[in-house]
Amino acid sequence: MSVFSNNAAFKELLDRKKLDILQRTSDGIQESFQFQRLLSLFAECRRKHEEQDYRLIIIRKVDVLNLCDNANVKADELYKSATFLLNRTVYVDANLSVLNSNNDPFPADNNEARRYYMSLSIQNDWIVFLIAPDAIVNYFIDGNDYGDGVFYSGESRKSYEHLKTIDQIDEVFSDYRIRLTHQDTYLKFFVPKEELRMLYELVHPEEEERAYVTSHKHLLHNKPEELFREDLRNYIQEHMRVVVTRELLLEDLDRLDIELTDEIGNDLYFIEIKWVGESIGSNSNRNGVKYNASPRVRPDAVKQVVGYIDELLREDKNIKIGYLAVFDARKEDLPDTGEGIIETDLPVELRKHFPRFMKIKDFRVKNENPR
Repeated sequence: MSVFSNNAAFKELLDRKKLDILQRTSDGIQESFQFQRLLSLFAECRRKHEEQDYRLIIIRKVDVLNLCDNANVKADELYKSATFLLNRTVYVDANLSVLNSNNDPFPADNNEARRYYMSLSIQNDWIVFLIAPDAIVNYFIDGNDYGDGVFYSGESRKSYEHLKTIDQIDEVFSDYRIRLTHQDTYLKFFVPKEELRMLYELVHPEEEERAYVTSHKHLLHNKPEELFREDLRNYIQEHMRVVVTRELLLEDLDRLDIELTDEIGNDLYFIEIKWVGESIGSNSNRNGVKYNASPRVRPDAVKQVVGYIDELLREDKNIKIGYLAVFDARKEDLPDTGEGIIETDLPVELRKHFPRFMKIKDFRVKNENPR
């Protein structure tokens, strides 16, 4: 137990379980034979009568306690009835006869759907049973949520099923490259024309304003790495079944830009973000930063990523791959910044970790519509 004594997440889990036990024992209806029988029947009937939609069955507490003796027959009849099949929500009595029904859609958002069912259970001593397509039953009593289901609507379930797993991360990177060609994405990284015109007034170049703006449209905002990191992180969160952590702090006080844990929670991956190109200064002046592929990427970033891998292994982390992602905003079309990276770029003591290093093909960002 001492292993978990300082684990905040474990303590939180114990507190939740303690609260769950207290709620269940304080409201004896959950432990009654009638309730347990009804819960089992609803799951069994869903297995017999398969369907790809969610259903709500709402019944008053008093009717649960007075459940009819032939509930198994009545539950089967309910699941086969036209009213049940044509409506998302049915209200039933102790005989599992339908009192009322409606086909109102459930909230699509998972959290909103859960709050909606909880709010229903506060009314009129109702118990709300949510029947999922896979026969998992969640139930709601007095505004509390019980059960093992994690999805509360068909939309949230389908959305999750379309998310890619960690072994499909290369596909996600490829899709993200397409995203970077969309104007609403790439424009956020570059200095807008209005600011370039203001800069033109400050520097007084010999070329005319229009030519200056055109020739400097590749200028990035100040500290663009933060923008690149946030955009990629958000994209991964929207399209993958992974846990995305923001800038994990290592023991030596370095930070990982994006940490990914697989959906099981066992395997760790991280992405280090770099960029090459030219950015504007902090006061919107021309004196910004310019990075080239060398030494920015090779060897500096390679050493940094493999160094993080080494540290994570020393910290007993189950690190699988450390990715290096470079956003290429250079004015010229040049070869990939990772071209020619080899194991001997690393200090001898780090070379054993080179197989865990992965340089992602550059994310090319250009301030122009590709059409």
